[in-house]
Amino acid sequence: MTPLFHLSASLSECASLGAFRDRLRAMLADDPALPFTLSPDGSGHILRPTGAAELPADQAVFLQVVNNLHARLLTLDRQARVNGLAEQFARRDEENPSLSTFAEELCRIFEVRGLAGLGVAGGTLRRVPHWDAGKPVVPAFTPGDVAVIRAGEVSFRPDGVLLPLGGKYRPRAAFWLDAGAPDRAWPDADRALLRQLGHQLGLEVERLQAVRYTRSLQVLHAELLGGELEDAYQPLLERALATIPGAECGSLLIREGGVFRYAASVTFDETELSEVTFPVGHTRDQWYGLGEEAWHRGVPRVQSRGLLAAHGTGYDLHGERVNAPLPSVAGIQANIGVPILYQGEVYAFLNVDSMTDPEAFDRESIALAQSFARQAALLLHEARMRAQVHAAARTDVLTGLQNRRAFTESLTRELARARRHALPLSLLVADIRAFKAVNDTHGHLVGDQALMQVGEVLLRELRVSDVVFRPAGRDAPAGQGGALEVFRWGGDEFAVLLPETDLAGARVVRERLRAAMRGTDVAGLPIELNVGVAALRDGDVTGEVMLREADDAMYRDKQGSR
Repeated sequence: MTPLFHLSASLSECASLGAFRDRLRAMLADDPALPFTLSPDGSGHILRPTGAAELPADQAVFLQVVNNLHARLLTLDRQARVNGLAEQFARRDEENPSLSTFAEELCRIFEVRGLAGLGVAGGTLRRVPHWDAGKPVVPAFTPGDVAVIRAGEVSFRPDGVLLPLGGKYRPRAAFWLDAGAPDRAWPDADRALLRQLGHQLGLEVERLQAVRYTRSLQVLHAELLGGELEDAYQPLLERALATIPGAECGSLLIREGGVFRYAASVTFDETELSEVTFPVGHTRDQWYGLGEEAWHRGVPRVQSRGLLAAHGTGYDLHGERVNAPLPSVAGIQANIGVPILYQGEVYAFLNVDSMTDPEAFDRESIALAQSFARQAALLLHEARMRAQVHAAARTDVLTGLQNRRAFTESLTRELARARRHALPLSLLVADIRAFKAVNDTHGHLVGDQALMQVGEVLLRELRVSDVVFRPAGRDAPAGQGGALEVFRWGGDEFAVLLPETDLAGARVVRERLRAAMRGTDVAGLPIELNVGVAALRDGDVTGEVMLREADDAMYRDKQGSR
């Protein structure tokens, strides 16, 4: 029999696990007198005695040395494979290897029967089947297991390992490694490797979350470019909820003067919220509740169910105070509230809610909510500035009415809507009777006053909600309500677009305007209007015929007044 110390020395020269196992296998084959055999699974203690009798001292030492050498090489091999696996996971968004391939390799490294992916959602553990590998047997998990994962603790059990994926923040995902046996022992080296792997994967999950967050903001910015400010609110909220871990629903409040109103919501009853407002001071001091200094720094506030009902008491409905919580608030289990401000001015408030989990939000959720609020402030400010520039280019400075450019855009839009829904469309044009005489006699300052008074009367009389002159029984298409629009064309000329209004309805409007102008004067002179109306005819694709007929009718009105 070959001296055992020579065999030990030869085995200690092996630099890899494979070479060690091959050499040991060859040694046993070359010397059948050696009283040892290989373990069938090749893990743990690779070598064991063939008989039950106690081994001589030199053989017992040899057995211990071989198993120790194997354990060291096994640890080094698994360490290298785990590091390689973590690097592969980190390149997923670049090279896009299948996650199932990753999971299968993890099963091979730790020689387990299967792997099951898990995610924490709504305070419970839920399967993520597309992460699975092998044929894992998954136990029934308890709220205690959720707490273990959220604490970032690896749970080693005889039947498997519950491995949280957590880096800097609280884990929201985990792997279940099914041992495939009811009494698997987990050596300290394997425990250390699995803890390391869970942390590495957790950091990578958080990095990918940051990448998704950045891309989400880029997409949002592109969506908001060139759009209307009102159209920005809903996608802004939806991006926030898709980005912030634990978010299930939420709302966005926009400040208008001294109150906040709901501008966007997800999963809440929009009918319930549409007419609701909150005084700014109430939102700051009651619902937010962290004080004015934190409010003006945009500090996020987190609350759970126990505090929300008390803090959410009271709202205004149609200007009347209601001293009770909104029904929507009653079901919220956790809420992040973030003031959205620009240069110290709070002009929006973001609510991020969970309806199922009082512990839904952690430091990562709070940090992302605050970061999103800062970026949202920049986006909303930019959108608001674009809206103001757009409005300024389409607004008459003197009267505040829309100008000729805005009229052309609105006419194009209303023509298309009228054709699409087979709706009537009418036009009213007017100018101030004897306006040149007013300017010549009293000067342009008085003339400007006359123009402003006409503009005020037009806006007052033609309220958006006033539809009494529409044809009986005709309703606007859902979501397409045609708002009255008043324009100053230039000089002393004005125009009013009357969507969903036929010629008879337009004549009603004309008489109402004439009645409203009675009693108005400037410098003691009554202000009267020459008014013409016309309705869109079949085949008038551009509205040119309607414009000409309205103008001709105004000219006839002017001639008849002389």
